[in-house]
Amino acid sequence: MASLSRTITLQIISNIAALIIIVAIISALLVFYSQTTLQGIVVEMVQDFARQLAKNPTIPPDQRQQLVNMYQQSLMVRFGLVGNPLTKVYHMMINIFTLNLGNSRQSYMAGTTSISGQVIFALKNTVILFLTATLISTLLGLGLGMYAARRPHGIIDSLVSFFAILSSSLPMWWVGMLMLLAFAFDLHWFPTQSLPVYFAIQQLHAQYASGAIGFFTYVFDYIQTWLYYMTLPLITVVLVSIGGWAYIVRNVVIGKMAEDFVMTARAKGVPERRVLFGHVLRAASPPIVTTAVLNIIVSLGGAIITETVFGWPGMGLLFWIAIENSEPMLIAGNVYITVLLFIIAVIILNILYVFLDPRVKTSGGQQIF
Repeated sequence: MASLSRTITLQIISNIAALIIIVAIISALLVFYSQTTLQGIVVEMVQDFARQLAKNPTIPPDQRQQLVNMYQQSLMVRFGLVGNPLTKVYHMMINIFTLNLGNSRQSYMAGTTSISGQVIFALKNTVILFLTATLISTLLGLGLGMYAARRPHGIIDSLVSFFAILSSSLPMWWVGMLMLLAFAFDLHWFPTQSLPVYFAIQQLHAQYASGAIGFFTYVFDYIQTWLYYMTLPLITVVLVSIGGWAYIVRNVVIGKMAEDFVMTARAKGVPERRVLFGHVLRAASPPIVTTAVLNIIVSLGGAIITETVFGWPGMGLLFWIAIENSEPMLIAGNVYITVLLFIIAVIILNILYVFLDPRVKTSGGQQIF
């Protein structure tokens, strides 16, 4: 138990150290970017001030130069261009860790200019879409992969392999555009953009608050509204993801079924279903769980092109908007949340591996990821 605790503690410390290093790099880049940008602004303002002074012939050249120098110094103090750069990086790191990133120039999501508010709002929407899609893909892919592995080189196995190659070869944004063309523009079953989903939800909530609709009608319409705006991107993500996920499960399970413990179980007369689900699936659970958790965490970062195609108000779309509008602090908030979630997932996976795979030795404090 002491060895297990030491291993988990070392893994947590190493991952936290990695997070600190990443945030330090982001902070240094932000400080360098802001310093360079603000220095250019100061130069322009000083030149404009010098031109205004030059129009007044009563000011001697020496005094004019002195006024220009004083104005330049005041601007450097005003824009924070004086002081130790390492101190600025440290304060930037504290702001990123606490999501105290100030306000963006305008509101891009959630009806607020608060960067932390917009990032949390976008993260919630990405969780709703991509977590749901990843869970569906995982469950369906697990079932298909297990069924294909039971009969290698059979019809189902060949179809799963073909579908995996096909779905993995298709760009998600391209499939999304086909879905929009077919079901939004031609059939008019779904909206062309999902961004208005919260306006529809707000109107529905206002009707419920005013007493225009009852509780059960509100719940039914609430679910229907979400499905109306989320169905196309959800189906797109599942279609592109399910084939590759099923193929991974199929390969892992086939590899485990060729090991000695499976042949021993079969020789003892254990039913095939129990061999598959009681022995093989348990032995294959570490790589399967690893892939599933990492897919979920990676998806929480949002898919920039996919969310932009559907107009889904998530992390990917917010990241694209931040790049397009030159919002470095908004970009930093997005990157920090994505990295933080990934670090937390790695820590959880390292702990799960100890319990899922008894072959993992905990005495050496070795980290899996």
